[in-house]
Amino acid sequence: MDKLNIKVNDNFIGNVILENEEYIFKYDSENTEDFISLIMPVRNKDYVHNKLHPIFEMHLPEGYLLSIIKKHFSKIVKTDDFGLLKVMSSSIKGRISYKTKKDTKYESLYLEDLLKPKSEKLFDELVSRFALSSALSGVQPKVLAIINNKATLKLDEYIVKSWGSEYKELSLNEYYCMKIVRDANIPVPEFFISEDEKLFIMKRFDILDDGRYLGFEDMCVLMAKQRDDKYDGTYEQIAKTIKTFVSNKYKKESLINFFKMMIINFMVQNGDAHLKNFGLVYDGIGDIKLAPAYDVVSTTVYIKGDIPALHLLGSKKWWDKKFLSSFGMQSCDLSKKEVDNCFIECKNALKNTLTEINSRLLTEKDEDKKEILYKLKLLFEMEY
Repeated sequence: MDKLNIKVNDNFIGNVILENEEYIFKYDSENTEDFISLIMPVRNKDYVHNKLHPIFEMHLPEGYLLSIIKKHFSKIVKTDDFGLLKVMSSSIKGRISYKTKKDTKYESLYLEDLLKPKSEKLFDELVSRFALSSALSGVQPKVLAIINNKATLKLDEYIVKSWGSEYKELSLNEYYCMKIVRDANIPVPEFFISEDEKLFIMKRFDILDDGRYLGFEDMCVLMAKQRDDKYDGTYEQIAKTIKTFVSNKYKKESLINFFKMMIINFMVQNGDAHLKNFGLVYDGIGDIKLAPAYDVVSTTVYIKGDIPALHLLGSKKWWDKKFLSSFGMQSCDLSKKEVDNCFIECKNALKNTLTEINSRLLTEKDEDKKEILYKLKLLFEMEY
């Protein structure tokens, strides 16, 4: 038998156990506010799965980080899901954490150091410092960096993303796409692009000003799916999940923001808007809403003929305004006026960014940047 102690808001509430190839979660608390997941309320009966429970699997690294962590630890410990969770447990910080302490001292690093890199190898340096304590999903090269805040004298956490030759200028791509999202009045985390445009930097959105952590669950968790199933679902199911779990006081705004996310994902042709790229945040069972938008990029500028990540209206295709409007009214319970207003906001936001890109193309000299900017320009000029 192998086990890990689980904490919610820093209070011990139970154990996750691996026994006879079964994963078992046992609550040791009777307080209903100590739930570990919205789909796993406090109860006496154990939660038994043949795979690691989705809420714990959500904490495991993927892609780039996973390869680094496995390379480092595979000779020392077993790096199956439970082994990885044990390895990463001391570094996982959030509403859910694990009863293992790891006091780490970090050399001073400030946001300005990321925005104005003094070395072309800054990302490699960040990887060497933070990779083994970065439990982040997704295949893109990224780390969770600990940053000193000069104003508050506290430590902030930022996700820092880089890119390789396969997806040139991905940081620039994400910056402009996220700018459209922000300008459409959709909540987004604080984000930046470095001066050399090699790094996209995004602040964690689940930490409150007083240092407390909000709960966060992505749609894979909320639909009881494993991470490998992140492309197996529909946008209608996401809308239904929002209606099922989001608090009544936030339901309308969450559905509006989700619909606007959908419009922009289709406008910029983001073929990676899968189940793990949408989620809910909460500060207790009565305070649940849609998480801020994140990980919005145009994938078709790299993958010609790329298709949406999930089914919509029974198909994976880039639906036009008529069909998206139908989705907004039927699945998101919006009126025609609300749908039309969402399109107006999204179109205006896209036009603002298109104007900026057109202006930049007049003076841009870097060929790789010009290529990506021109592809974005052509895409954003399409009538929607």
